[in-house]
Amino acid sequence: MKAITFTLSLLLTIALFGDQVTELDDQLTDAQKSRVVQMEKEIMAACCFGSPVHSHGRNDYTEEQRVEIRRLIMAGKTNSEILDHFRNKIDPRTGQPYGNRILAAPKSDELVGQVSYWMVAVFAVLGIFVLWFALQKLLGRRQMAGDSTPGEKTGKVNDKILQKVEKELKDLDKD
Repeated sequence: MKAITFTLSLLLTIALFGDQVTELDDQLTDAQKSRVVQMEKEIMAACCFGSPVHSHGRNDYTEEQRVEIRRLIMAGKTNSEILDHFRNKIDPRTGQPYGNRILAAPKSDELVGQVSYWMVAVFAVLGIFVLWFALQKLLGRRQMAGDSTPGEKTGKVNDKILQKVEKELKDLDKD
């Protein structure tokens, strides 16, 4: 029963929105079509936020978004205006605007986007520093060990042990 319901829902979605998407695609120029693809990759599917609209399966939410993207591009909206439109759009399930969660990546011209892009560089430099520090420590320990062979103990002999060894050697020389 669930499979039949899903199939009917999918067919209804294709019937309602599929023709609209095809009709709108016929009206777009090649430059606008490339913008449509770019925008579909930058906006998450509103049904589950699992993937961008471009690579998401067909359902009521994504087909509606596809139609809306095409209409906004045909109306002459810029990419930033389209992203802001979807951010400010009200989620029918929560009654709240979608906000930044509708974006596949944060906008690079806003503080959140700038911080997220710069943090990649900061953590890369920090990681290289930590790696360099760890290698210096590791190489420093090897140099402290000197050229000793594996299994050989290194370190200073305390005076009592040295005196005892010398005494035993002298005793052996007397015999």
